[in-house]
Amino acid sequence: MGETIISTDLTIIGNVTSKGNVKLDGKIRGDIHCASLVVSESGDIDGGIIANNEVIVLGKVVGTIRGKRVMLHATARVEGDIYHQGIGIEMGTRYDGSLRWTEDFATYQPGMRSSANGEMSVGL
Repeated sequence: MGETIISTDLTIIGNVTSKGNVKLDGKIRGDIHCASLVVSESGDIDGGIIANNEVIVLGKVVGTIRGKRVMLHATARVEGDIYHQGIGIEMGTRYDGSLRWTEDFATYQPGMRSSANGEMSVGL
């Protein structure tokens, strides 16, 4: 499968599903479910992420991240819990949330979001 690129001039309001890899340079206001995701430095997600393989974040994410492998680069700004089977965080990353190793990271329900106290709430 090829890579889908969401360019800097595009804002998607709603949920996104792809069977392939996605590179986000623009904005998503909703959940995304894909094979692998790269959020570039200009990328911005306000919603949950489920990636069957890898999530690489260089930009901004506000919401729960679920992926087999998750890498946060120094330019990343992330607010939300991360469920993973492998994590990497570079020095300088701005991260506020909890890290949880999980065997079944993909059980996240779209539209569910973690609050600061760890409770889940419905809606975007």
